[in-house]
Amino acid sequence: MSALFEFITSEYSVHLVILVGIYLILSQSLNLTFGLGQLFNLAHIASYAIGAYATALLSTELEAPFFVCVMASMLSSALMALLLGGISLRLTTDYFAVGTLAFSSVIAALLINWKSLTHGVLGIPGIPRPEIGRTDYYNNSAFLVLLYIFVVIVMWLSYIAQRGRFGRSLRATAEYEQAASTLGTNVAAARTVAFLISSACAGLAGSFFAYYLNYIDPSSFALGEMIFVLTIVIVGRPGSFWGCIGGTVFLVLLPEPLRFLDLPSAYLGPLRQLLHSVILFGVVWWKRDSIFPKQRKV
Repeated sequence: MSALFEFITSEYSVHLVILVGIYLILSQSLNLTFGLGQLFNLAHIASYAIGAYATALLSTELEAPFFVCVMASMLSSALMALLLGGISLRLTTDYFAVGTLAFSSVIAALLINWKSLTHGVLGIPGIPRPEIGRTDYYNNSAFLVLLYIFVVIVMWLSYIAQRGRFGRSLRATAEYEQAASTLGTNVAAARTVAFLISSACAGLAGSFFAYYLNYIDPSSFALGEMIFVLTIVIVGRPGSFWGCIGGTVFLVLLPEPLRFLDLPSAYLGPLRQLLHSVILFGVVWWKRDSIFPKQRKV
């Protein structure tokens, strides 16, 4: 029992719980557009990157306080979504996915090549932890408490959005856009608002990611990270609030037992990706008829 208590309170366990919290914000926000609205948004990781870099630049170059950095990260990601949404939301199904993927590739290229701002592949080191009152947020336990205050707020707002009129409007547009429009739903407005909220929350997750690691570079926002978040939502069932939470905890913690295997460190990364790929393929094959709502017809 004492060994279990020591493990739960260890720095390693706190680290895992912090990662779960960051991915909870990231996956639940994607669940709003991809799950409820059935918008195959592959630019979500770009919003995450913009939020992280906004916090990194403001906190290191201008020494901006915590709440300024968080708000700037959310606003910059939301503005990116507004720009992208004005173009991509005119597209449908596969074309929307291609459009958001192209935009995500543009952001990735900018992170690598705009060296005067982002420092390219060298990344941005020395990102300070938040300074609020006298609390030492270099202590991971204190940082965890701060993070989960925001996690609870995001989860609460997501639950209300999914269960309320807004969530029903998104579900209706996903199932039968023409009927939803006929019944008075402003399809374009509903999707734009969902896109803005989703991207702003991704920016919030990026802000905490930058604060936690104290260092970011473009490799943290590659396509593989987008696939991982997408896997979380699919495993938890798109549109399911509790399923998304369960999928996040399951997939973030799933590779951890691999660390105890007697394998070279060079094999652990590919093995983790292989494991996630197998799970994604298995869930899509098993639930291929029920992952998304059926398209209704008259």
